[in-house]
Order: sequence, then C-alpha cells, then structure tokens
Amino acid sequence: MALMPSPDQRDAPPPLSSTHERRPRRWPLALAVAGVVVAGLGGAAIYLRGRSHHDVAATARDVPRMEGGAIVFSPAFRERAGVAFTRLEPTPFKPTVRVVGTVSFNPSYVAAIGTRLRGTVRRTFKYEGDHVTANEPLAEVESAELGEAQSSIAQVEASYRAAELQARREGDLFAKGLTTARENEVAAAELTQHRASLQAAQQRVRALGGSGAFGVLVVRSPIAGHVVERHLSPGQSVDGNAIGYKVADLDHLWIELSVFERDLSFVRLGDDVDVSPLADPAAKIPGKVAHVGEVIDPATRSTDVRVTIDFPKVHLRPGQAVHATITSANVQRVALLLPHAAVVYVDGKATVFVADGETQVRAVPVKLGASDGDRHEILEGVAPGQVVATGGVFALKSELFR
Repeated sequence: MALMPSPDQRDAPPPLSSTHERRPRRWPLALAVAGVVVAGLGGAAIYLRGRSHHDVAATARDVPRMEGGAIVFSPAFRERAGVAFTRLEPTPFKPTVRVVGTVSFNPSYVAAIGTRLRGTVRRTFKYEGDHVTANEPLAEVESAELGEAQSSIAQVEASYRAAELQARREGDLFAKGLTTARENEVAAAELTQHRASLQAAQQRVRALGGSGAFGVLVVRSPIAGHVVERHLSPGQSVDGNAIGYKVADLDHLWIELSVFERDLSFVRLGDDVDVSPLADPAAKIPGKVAHVGEVIDPATRSTDVRVTIDFPKVHLRPGQAVHATITSANVQRVALLLPHAAVVYVDGKATVFVADGETQVRAVPVKLGASDGDRHEILEGVAPGQVVATGGVFALKSELFR
C-alpha cells in the first residue's frame, strides 16, 4: 500500500538530480531589450515629426500673410517673386480696339462673268486659282443665237451697200439734172436707214460677245486677278443668265469687323488698323477704316466696321480670320495707365495691389477703361501718385488666394 504524500511534500519543488544544474530564466532581459528598441523608435519618430513641422513652419513664414487689411511679405519673397512697383502718373493715351474679323472681297475689284446667251460650252481655258489679265479668254461657248445675229449683219450690210450705190447714182443724176430732187432725197433717206440697221446689227453682235469665230462666244475677263469660281465645263449647256466665272483682284480686300457699342466712340473713318492673320500674329498688315455702321444690332449690341486693305504684304484669303487692332487717330486724352500684367481678377473683379511700403500692399478693386494694346486705362480705384505693383503680381495673388 503506497503512502500518500504529506501536504509539505506536495508543495515542495522536485529535487535536483545529481547530473543537471538549475538554469536561470532569461525572459526579463529580452523584455528589457525590446523596451529599449521601442523607446528608441518612438523617440526617432517624435524627432522626425518635430523636424518636419519645424521645416513647414519655417517655409510658411516666407510667404505673404494677411495682417489686418494688408498683405505683408518678406524682402526675400519680394526678390524671389520679382515683385516690382511703379508710381501712377497721368500719361497721354490713345485708345485701341482689338477685335476678330474676316477677310472678304472688295466688290470694286470683283467680276462675275456670265455667258450672255444660250449655248454649249466648247472649251475652258482657265480654272480656279489661275491668274488672268484683263480681256484674257476664259472659255468658248457655241451659240446658235450668236450665229443668227452675226448672219444678220451680212444681210443688213448687203442692203446697206445697195442703198449706198443707189444714193450715189441718184446724186450724180440730180447733179446733171436728169432726176428730180425728190428721188435724190428718197435715195439718201434709204441709205441712212440701212446704215442705222447695220450699226444696230453690229452692236447686237458686240453685246452678245461675238468677236471670234462664227457662232462662238469667247468668254473674257474684264479685269486682272485670280479665278476664284468656275461654273463651266466642256459640253455643258448654258442659258443667258448663267454665271460662268468669278474673278477677283486679291490685291484689294475688305476686312469685315463687328465692334461692340461700348467701343464705337473710339472708332472713326480713316483710323489706322493693324491686321494680323490668326496663323501669323507677328505679321502686321496696314489698313484704314472705310466704313462705320449706322445701326446697332440689338442682339449683339454691335455694328459693322469695314477696313480696306490694299496690296497686303502677306497673302490673305477671303474667309480667313484675322485680328484687327484699330488705333484711334482723333481720340486722345490723359489717363492713368497700368500694364495688363498689373491687373488680376479676384472674385471676378479687376484688382491691383497698391503699396503701403516696400514689403506691404493692399488689394484694391479698380474700374478699367479702354486699352492701347499693352496697357489698361484705370478709371476708378486708384489716384495719381500712388505706387502699384506691376511685377510679381500673379505670385502675390496665387500665394494669398490659393
């Protein structure tokens, strides 16, 4: 029978064997090392986070900031952004009006050439784009109507010759006393009548364009220029009101503009105009204002302005879009002017930056007037003698209102 162990024996640790020693426990040391590592990483994170915040704060101090109603910036920012100032002074000013227009034909240098009569196209000599001289043939049209008119000339001419001989004979007989005065007068009257009929027949042939082969109309250009339209082809039947060709002298053109009502006070007859094709803005073609419309379109609040261009140094094509800058020759005044770059728009309002010091400005809304192409006229918001930012303006706006 086994003996039960006593309570003291149950709670006592087992005895060590003679061949093994008791090993110390190492987990407290591992926990200590892990704690040091975690503490180190946490400290590094805190250090890096603090360093980044310091850098952002340092950068934020070198951008414009609001102090009351003023915008304050550092000298370093002024130099970096290229902020520059100018003092407003009244300056002589000629307004300009800049609009987009369209090239068109000058009607005084365009010819629409018809066929004049019924017939069939025999040949064509010129095509779109060809250059022609005055009276140069464009096409030939065979016409029975022209043939009849030409044949009538031969009949009338024969009658005229017979009347001419009869009148001469009667004149000789009357001079010799062998005929009466009445018979001489009748012969002279018949000669006059036949002469008038011949002239009428010849004039009709000329009006129909008959000057070549019998029954053939030669279609000719009345002016020198370029063929811009052709409506005839060999074998085509035509009638008397058909337009066969359109010839235009492209050395004389119009520029059709539409100028808003608010700018019409700056436009006068004879004003100089610089025209530039949209494809070549650097090209400047001189022109003159030849017409200013008398009626305002109620839908667009604008009117037509026509500019004449003679002998353009750059080839212009009817229908081409161009920029036109009208410089007023008769309207000149003294005004406060600022470069276009000095004006920005804040909440849709034209705004300039007025200096309160070398590193302090205020945003001031202004009312703009006319322009001379490079500068705006300032009507309200600033006064002569005030200093306004003209450089680095976009940097001020972008830093402040972003």
